[in-house]
Amino acid sequence: MTKLDDFKQFIATIPSIKEDVLNSRYTWQQLYEIYILYGKEDKFWLPYKNKSNTIDLLTLYEIVKNLDMQQVSNSLTSIEKVLTMLGTFLPDNKETTSSKTTKWYDE
Repeated sequence: MTKLDDFKQFIATIPSIKEDVLNSRYTWQQLYEIYILYGKEDKFWLPYKNKSNTIDLLTLYEIVKNLDMQQVSNSLTSIEKVLTMLGTFLPDNKETTSSKTTKWYDE
């Protein structure tokens, strides 16, 4: 495996670095040179490794802001209808449930 392949595998583990390349903060060449000169354990990579994969509040706000609430409501209504329809195919377990909950003092 070549050093370039190693670099590609390493970069794949930190996808957030792509944003910095797209924003012209770094070039792929610069990142590759840092990787070759200092290695993957260098402190340069720490901010990228410490970034969590969770969604920050701003991203969450953008997602919610772009939601069409009418579409969400329609989808939930459709899911409810499907679940109701599936429920008609299941056996009614009311009798078996009540017999299981009988206490010793009810006998």
